[in-house]
Amino acid sequence: MASYTGAPPLPVHRRLKRFVITGWNFGLIYSRYKRVQRNKKLSDEERERRYTFEHERNARRLYNTAVSMEGLIIKACQFMSSRADVAPPEYVSILGRLQDAVPTRSWAEVTAQVKRDLGAAPDEIFAEFSRTPVASASLAQVHRARTKAGDDVAVKVQYRGIERVVETDLRNLAWFVRLLARIERNFDYRALMDEYCKYTPRELDFVLEGQSSERVAKDLAHRKDVRIPKVFWETTGRRVLTMEYIDGIKISDIPRLLEAGIDPNQVAQIMTEAYCEQILVHGFFHADPHPGNLMVLPGPIVVFIDFGLSKDLEDEFRTNYARMTVAIMRQDEQAMAETFRAIGFRTKSDDPQALVALGKAFFESSGPEGKAYIDQDVMPEVNERLAEIMKANPVTKIPPDILLIFRVLGLMSGLQKRLDSRVNMMETIAPYAEAQAGPPRLSAVEAAGA
Repeated sequence: MASYTGAPPLPVHRRLKRFVITGWNFGLIYSRYKRVQRNKKLSDEERERRYTFEHERNARRLYNTAVSMEGLIIKACQFMSSRADVAPPEYVSILGRLQDAVPTRSWAEVTAQVKRDLGAAPDEIFAEFSRTPVASASLAQVHRARTKAGDDVAVKVQYRGIERVVETDLRNLAWFVRLLARIERNFDYRALMDEYCKYTPRELDFVLEGQSSERVAKDLAHRKDVRIPKVFWETTGRRVLTMEYIDGIKISDIPRLLEAGIDPNQVAQIMTEAYCEQILVHGFFHADPHPGNLMVLPGPIVVFIDFGLSKDLEDEFRTNYARMTVAIMRQDEQAMAETFRAIGFRTKSDDPQALVALGKAFFESSGPEGKAYIDQDVMPEVNERLAEIMKANPVTKIPPDILLIFRVLGLMSGLQKRLDSRVNMMETIAPYAEAQAGPPRLSAVEAAGA
């Protein structure tokens, strides 16, 4: 079996244990919700109360499972907690603790990893190095330190052996996805899983992360409202990354933002503009905007950290994506179908209506008020209508490049919901998309007339 990370998987007994625990927990959670859903005797009020109970109980189970297993299950829970726009508040609250408060590793393990990567112990390389981490995540933890030149830095140290855990989790997840595709033909997520397997191992290479950070910093250097920490290459390796230390406010900490005199809506505007420019103009973007990876300084200035998951778009794809965005905003059905095909979407019968439905769903998900986030009151209706069309003519191919863009849009939507954003998405995106899309293309009839 091909390796995703280059590391061997865990021993069979540990691999099987992770497989069984994951399958058991998600099977149990699924059955709990199905019991509530199928109980026709419940009143609407009682059903809602049962769902609230299950949300809290299941979120706690997922949290405990993630803490005990570590690895990719933590990343999945972090993603869920970032989706305040669609995830129940119980999941956002309970799983949100995993954003930057994952159980830490010992000082002995940190020392061994730094020695392995940089050739000497932390106390020999740095003038000061805190033994207590300031943050811990799914793949690494961060320690505050001071270089011998006097620079205040944050040192990200990868957990020893995490490559083998990631390798095992990817293999297990790929197995579940293949099984689901065979059982439920309309839920074939193999393309998404392939992309996930392609990009997740890149997060284990901190040299690549530092290079990605510098690239986005260069692209956004003209923006005074965006900041990206400097990389210190002399103390950086594949498993240790040293960056400028920035003491900012977590983007989702609304009370602290307000206390500092920072308008959360202005923060949402800056974040949205920065992503529009990264994706539509430069074609290279920070692809993991969960609350643990974005901070705010007075100004306000939005600070982007953790570039482990970044994406590079080819120019042709970027231009076609801009055209697709313009077509969706203008509700131009012919252009929607053409641009969805141009970026790689395919449907079972090649009927453009499935692609038009997809475009309309994106447009309508913000609701009549044009909110910056996906409104929970609107999404059920949109999803139901979209599902009917997709069932008749399912999408058979999704371009891999679009998956991380969708991830970013989803995470941004969750953050904007938390920030109670009043950002007008159409007005914000329009100038970026229109500038990259170029002049509207003539239809065959219009071209003949011209």
